Amino acid sequence: MQQRERENRRGIRAVLLLTLFLSLSICFALTEVKAAVIQLIWHDGKAETEITVEKGAKFYIGDFVDVISDGTLSTASLVKASYQSQDKKVATVNGKGYLNAKNPGMTDITVTYQGKQAVCHLTVEKKGTFAQGDAVKELQAAAKKLSKGMPKKLTAAKGFALLKKRNDYTIAYQYAGVAKLTKDGFLHERVSMPTGVLKNKKTVRLAVPEAGRYLTVEALLRQFLVANDPTSKQSKKVMRIASAEASSKTGKITVKLAKKLGSEEILAAQLAFPEYNSEGISKTKANLLMSIYDATEKKYYKGQVALKKGAKQFQVKPVVYSYSGYEEVKIVKGHVYLLGSEANWAGGKSLTAK
Repeated sequence: MQQRERENRRGIRAVLLLTLFLSLSICFALTEVKAAVIQLIWHDGKAETEITVEKGAKFYIGDFVDVISDGTLSTASLVKASYQSQDKKVATVNGKGYLNAKNPGMTDITVTYQGKQAVCHLTVEKKGTFAQGDAVKELQAAAKKLSKGMPKKLTAAKGFALLKKRNDYTIAYQYAGVAKLTKDGFLHERVSMPTGVLKNKKTVRLAVPEAGRYLTVEALLRQFLVANDPTSKQSKKVMRIASAEASSKTGKITVKLAKKLGSEEILAAQLAFPEYNSEGISKTKANLLMSIYDATEKKYYKGQVALKKGAKQFQVKPVVYSYSGYEEVKIVKGHVYLLGSEANWAGGKSLTAK
């Protein structure tokens, strides 16, 4: 009897240990799944790259390193990365990633973030090696303006200011000559294709190092968009529909929102739909597209929406794209319409037209 009880206790103890082991294994597995997957890659999408600059060049090498973590994309100049130069006689780099090309030669620049590394094989050439054409000088001037007062994080006010600077820089770049330089400052070379056509190819020669700030500006604006996009369910500022009604008489759908629209949604909408906000930056208005599905006829349409800061509602008409542009579609009484969709906006809102 005692022997049987001892065996039972052993069996219970074994089951408990197995249960504990499985619980810990499951918790560990879940922790592994939730752990952030970090990638550190250069501007050309590789873990290693080559960059050639002239002696005397000073710039943030971290601008050229993309940091991908939890589905977000930043640059090393926006996070607490560490930097190291293999040969400090050729180039030095401080704790913030600001590089100084001191003497002609070669050195490896290693950027480290949360255990991940990206290596740049840096070549420093004599000053005056690169052709100093008008395009280079114009982009240098534009890049200096872009880099002044660079924020680490955006508010709506800072975002509008940065968007304007980004747009001004883009215009300056186009004026300087797209055929000679990339937006981030690399020189082009003319190469002959198999068809005999000459095309531009990006080289490793970084003629305007300060232009790398453009990449960090883009990363900042992208982060702001992800956080504040009024048409994304993943955004903290996604528009929530309180009620909506469709009228066959006016041909419009009136949407009432749960909250008033703020500056964040206005800026994010402009970032999300640049082609519909090309007339200039507005701090009070923004245009966007939303999906409208006629569930009765099983047809998809688009809706052009004009948002206003401080407003709690807007009106929209279904449109369809044709060769001449967008054409309005009639709202039919009794038809069931769905606003938004699982992939676009707040998950959908069903209503019957009156």
